[in-house]
Amino acid sequence: MKLSHRISLFSTFFLLILLLLVNMSIYFVFESQTTNAELNRAVSRAHTIVEAIRPTGMESHNPSEMLQAYVPGDGMVRVIRENGRPIVSVTKELHLNDIETMYTNQEQMEKANFDGSYYAVVRTPVIWSDGSIVTLEVYEPMVFYEEAVSTLQIILIVASLLIIVPSFFAGRALSRFILQPIKALVATMNEIREQGTFKKIEVREQSKDELDQMGISFNHMIDLLKKNFERQQQFVSDASHELKTPLTVIESYARLLKRWGMQKPDVLEEAVEAIFSESQRMKEMTNQMLALATDDSAAHSNVSPVELKKIVEETAHKLEVAFQRDINVQSQWERLVVQGDEGKLKQLLFILLENGLKYSDEKLDVVLAEKGESVEIAVKDYGVGIPDEDIPRVFERFFRVDKARSRKTGGSGLGLAIAKGIVDVHMGDIRVESLEGVGSTFFVTLPKGEGG
Repeated sequence: MKLSHRISLFSTFFLLILLLLVNMSIYFVFESQTTNAELNRAVSRAHTIVEAIRPTGMESHNPSEMLQAYVPGDGMVRVIRENGRPIVSVTKELHLNDIETMYTNQEQMEKANFDGSYYAVVRTPVIWSDGSIVTLEVYEPMVFYEEAVSTLQIILIVASLLIIVPSFFAGRALSRFILQPIKALVATMNEIREQGTFKKIEVREQSKDELDQMGISFNHMIDLLKKNFERQQQFVSDASHELKTPLTVIESYARLLKRWGMQKPDVLEEAVEAIFSESQRMKEMTNQMLALATDDSAAHSNVSPVELKKIVEETAHKLEVAFQRDINVQSQWERLVVQGDEGKLKQLLFILLENGLKYSDEKLDVVLAEKGESVEIAVKDYGVGIPDEDIPRVFERFFRVDKARSRKTGGSGLGLAIAKGIVDVHMGDIRVESLEGVGSTFFVTLPKGEGG
């Protein structure tokens, strides 16, 4: 069953139950009030008859004639002895005499149904002319009660129909209105699935309606998916382009080696050196791409307090030996602790320091400092610098400021992208300040760890 039909049926059923409860309450209250009014009227008639047939007033009158004057139109008045036998019974409706008699020495009143008609019945004790205690029984037709209750039933039924029928159609219209954004969402999702394109639905941006908020969230999700898809496409395109060059070089030298390498030692040496160099570069690039494709959740598996100053000094020393260059580490604190993955943080430091060493010919300065609840690492080189227009893109994958220089130094444009990914995983921030011809400074801010 469709959701719109379920909403319509549920709302109509709920309204029907509510109407039944309200109508029943109205009916029973009205019926009770009307019954009490009829019974009170019958009691008043019975008291009038009692006053009229007192023994002092019965000496010169026939009881039947006296009671005849007080008999309701289609009702009955009778006097019953203690043995249950009637003394006098006055009525125009002879079938009422078939009603079973009842003697009582206390006043009683009730509503009785006889042959499909309702009667207000009053029984009250009275002293008869011979001094005995008898029961005066008065049956008064409840004509007003029957007419009023019948009219009320018709009114309640008609009113219920006048409410239920329009409410059913209103519920259907409301369900269509409510489900319209959902239908638009489903149609858009089916269109995306069939056509393979990213499409958003139209929503009111300022609306606070939950369904519009759902549409806004869906559009944001589509924007995110589209952005990630485009980045993935760009990544695949760039990776294909970057890997194509070393593969072409390796293939060309392999052919050259196959034709002349065995006869010409100089060609053999050149080909082997070129193939080795390109394969190393391709291996490094592949490892970097795999690092970028690794799930970020893996970086959280080895989180522990890390002494930042210690690993900075260790990494700087290793690169000083490898590049035969000076790297100055400056810190006013002996102990700086951050919470993170020590292996990933070392990789981050290797990328930043190696990047500075590749693009400058002088020393590097590394400054560690506390910034409130964070620790800042500043890596400063004195190299060629970065043009202002390229600074916003330095952390993009495969982006290189100077492609010719990067090719010479072996850069692939992935190192800083990996560095940014590591910093993001550690809930930190990375930025760069640079002047062309003066140098660049990379700033990394990481939250302090326990004991920091």
